This record gives sequence, C-alpha cells and structure tokens, in this order.
Amino acid sequence: MSTLSRTPRLLGRPTRGRIGRWVFNTALVLAGVIMLSPVAWVFINSIEPEKDQFVLPPVWLPHTLTLFSYKQLFQQIPFLLQLGNSLIISAAVVIGSTIVSVLAAYAFARMEFPGKNVLFVILLSGLMLPTQIAAVPEFVEVKYLGLLNTRLSLIIPALIQVFGIFLLRQHFKTIPRELEDAARIDGAGELQILRRVIVPLSWPALSATAIITTQYIWNDFFWPNLYITDPHKMVAALGLVTLQNSFLGGPVAGVFAGLSVLAIPVVVLFVLLQRQLMEGFGYAGVSR
Repeated sequence: MSTLSRTPRLLGRPTRGRIGRWVFNTALVLAGVIMLSPVAWVFINSIEPEKDQFVLPPVWLPHTLTLFSYKQLFQQIPFLLQLGNSLIISAAVVIGSTIVSVLAAYAFARMEFPGKNVLFVILLSGLMLPTQIAAVPEFVEVKYLGLLNTRLSLIIPALIQVFGIFLLRQHFKTIPRELEDAARIDGAGELQILRRVIVPLSWPALSATAIITTQYIWNDFFWPNLYITDPHKMVAALGLVTLQNSFLGGPVAGVFAGLSVLAIPVVVLFVLLQRQLMEGFGYAGVSR
C-alpha cells in the first residue's frame, strides 16, 4: 500500500516539470514577439502606402502593398552604394579584428611576459569608458594619417575589439595545456599550435566574437559621422540619417524602407546563429 500511495507523487513531478518548461517557453516566445514587434511595424510601414504609415492604431495587415518607399529611398540618396560600403567595412573589420583578437588573446592566455596582467587590466578598462572619450585623439590621429573620408578610417581603428580579446582569452584558458605540449613534442611552434590546435577548438567563441562585431560595425553611426562627409563613401546607417536630416524629418517612406533594410539582416543573422552565440558565451564563462 505504501508503494502504491507514493506512485502518484512520483508521476506528478515530471508533469509539473513539463508544465514549468511550457510556461517558461511561452514567456520567452511572448518576450520575443514583443521585442520584434517594432521591427515588424517598421517593415510593414515600408510596404504600405504613404497615407497609411501614421494611422492610429497601426495597420498590421495592410490591404495594399507597394514598393514606393524603397523606390524613394534609392532615388534620394546613393543607398545601394552605401550598403556596399557597410558590407565591405563590416567584412574587413570582422576578419581583421578576429585575427588580432586571436593573437592577443593567445598571448594573454598562454604566454608569460613582464606586465601581462597590468596590460590586460588596462585593456579591459576600455570597456568601462564611454566611446566618445577617445573621439578627439582618434580624430586627430586619423587626420594626420590622411585617412579622413576613406574606408580605412573606419577599418583600422576598429581592428582592436577589447570584448573579443577578453572573450577569446577566457575560452583559450579552458583548452587543456596537454594538447599544446603534445604539439610541441611533435615540433610545432607557437603559430602552428595556434592554427592547428587552438583555433579548431574555438569555433563557438570565434563565431560569437564575429557575430557581436558584425552587429556593432553594421549599426555604428558615431564613428562614420565623425570621419565621413562624402555621401558616396558613407555607410548605410549614416546615409539614412543624412536623408532624414536633409528633408527635415523625411521623406518618411524612405526612412521606413532604410530602417527595414538595416534591421532585418541583423535580426535574421542573430536567429540563424544564436546557437553559436550562446555556445561561445558558455565556453568563455568556464575558464580556470
């Protein structure tokens, strides 16, 4: 009798666990819908007729679809060229900063040299300071290098990503040193160990670093606004702001279209690569 009386309790625990997971997942889905609703609203407005774009309450299911907003966007400014600039700069910064971050993180994680800890603390202090603090010295440096109004003014200073160095350093410290010792016995040097042992075991952290850097560079407005004045050399985010300012807040239709073009690729990239991003943070958080 005692065994039978305990059976409903044992069967009830998994049921309560499933209900809890269902409630938790439902809350996450609702939170995701709330967070993505502004992006959806902007996109819907970009394909609505201009007269319906400020109707209250918003029209979530428009009866008429049009590409007039996108036509207006590409006619008013060289937005396609600016998108190309954004792609080139983002790709160059992601590739270059990942290489720099890998080399720096390996040095901080595995090598011993005087002042290593002090230098690492100084490097991390950059994460605690507002970006605008470095605006004046960086502008002077870029000016004297003759890089104003060039893509290099946005690429070279962005090659050092402090958060990427920190993330990779934390991950590299989780890799067993025995693997490196075995490679050294086989005659491998530091660069060979890095290329053949460390990097192949670090793809989740590398993916997370690349995703974060891509999002930051793609949406960056502050530095392009500081260095670039030629509309044909602007990135898409800066071009969209100049479009809005030049028409005193409009054309509204073109602004909605530009916001959609900028936001949707970032959202899609995060949805497709969110697993790699979470794995990267997970591995980096288990350092010894």
